[in-house]
Amino acid sequence: MPSALIVEDEPLLRAELVDQLHALWPELQIAGQVENGIDAVASIDMLKPDIVFLDIQMPGLNGMEVARHIPESCQVVFVTAYADYALAAFDAGASDYLVKPVTTSRLLQTIRRLKSRTAASPPPAVWEQLFEQESVPVYLKWIKASSGNSVRLVMVSEVLYFQSNEKYTRVVTDNGDSLIRLPLKSLLDQLDPQLFTQIHRSAVVNLQAIDRIERIESGVRSGPGLEVILKGRTERLTVSEGFAKQFRQM
Repeated sequence: MPSALIVEDEPLLRAELVDQLHALWPELQIAGQVENGIDAVASIDMLKPDIVFLDIQMPGLNGMEVARHIPESCQVVFVTAYADYALAAFDAGASDYLVKPVTTSRLLQTIRRLKSRTAASPPPAVWEQLFEQESVPVYLKWIKASSGNSVRLVMVSEVLYFQSNEKYTRVVTDNGDSLIRLPLKSLLDQLDPQLFTQIHRSAVVNLQAIDRIERIESGVRSGPGLEVILKGRTERLTVSEGFAKQFRQM
């Protein structure tokens, strides 16, 4: 049974990658998870994983520096938000290179590549199962969000709306607000479109939390527009013109 070490400093992205690997490659054993380069080097030496999924920009040692400590028998997959590192990654001996956010179809390509480099190929039935899973998107089910000095586990279905807050994204639920260090644009690709819709460049709302949509007449704003009112809440969320079409049938 192959084993893998996950090296990623973003808790949300680390948890998502682990969930995706569990779903797409159930035979793979996740031997460990670490959040910085120094712990990565120590874990590689201690756990001796067959594969390392390695972020590049991390505290301590960066991914390229960690790669120098990885034995040739271990396959390395770089995972980063910056495609500019691709050439350097392959020069460093990478088996593959993933750009965040990692999609299911792209991760499947990586898994096939990793498996093809192992001595034993999987039986045809396994490939057929993977192809079937490729058509089923995997969306976020929960997130870890910061609230003061604590970290909350928030079910995505309980989020009323996400709101961009500079480099953070505000997570609003009936139990309070919290923050995640992930841009709204990156988060949107990981949300179920049957549950969430974008209403503004800086806001994504849970459709089940909407109580009503109200028109804003001319004179109140620069022109007619729409606002979202949530069930049991007092705030009003502006629907920008570019996202108003979905509500125009009202």
